[in-house]
Amino acid sequence: MLLKAKQLQAVIGTKQYDDMSGFDEVLKVACKQQGITLEAKEKKQITDAVSWKNPDAEKVIRKIHAGKANPIYGLFEVTGTDGKKKAVEYQPDGDLRDFENVSLASSQSVNTINEAYFLKEVQPHVPDAWIDASKKDDKDQQVGIVGYEIPFNRHFYRYQPPRDLAEIDADLDAISAEIMKLLQEVHS
Repeated sequence: MLLKAKQLQAVIGTKQYDDMSGFDEVLKVACKQQGITLEAKEKKQITDAVSWKNPDAEKVIRKIHAGKANPIYGLFEVTGTDGKKKAVEYQPDGDLRDFENVSLASSQSVNTINEAYFLKEVQPHVPDAWIDASKKDDKDQQVGIVGYEIPFNRHFYRYQPPRDLAEIDADLDAISAEIMKLLQEVHS
């Protein structure tokens, strides 16, 4: 692996790329020139070793879609160099991934509730966030995993007041005396 990385560095050099898509293209050309085949794991290791997060860098494009843009589900409208509008899906940052617990209502579909919650509670604070449409529940095939939260403490907890302080202090004194007696036996 290290040998492959050194061969690639000889071709690529040490230039900084602020566009991950551009770096991927340069890496692909360098692999072809050197006759190197990288497995996905090796490519990820090399990329992780030579890159870092740069908030000012270009967004990484995962895929360009033919359909209409839908920013709620991560398809953003971008005007290409040819002047045509495209729906672009960006590569998500795994460190920024989060999930929300959303209350359900039987009068509305899960998707409708999720979208309304997202528009009201998430998007105003994180404008470039989106709902991951690939996470679907097996039973209803709607976006989002449906589950239930049972607050066990609220339903089953019975308060037990702590023991009296004098009783706890007496127990500690008894244990301390026992420890001292054992230590005296060891020293004698």
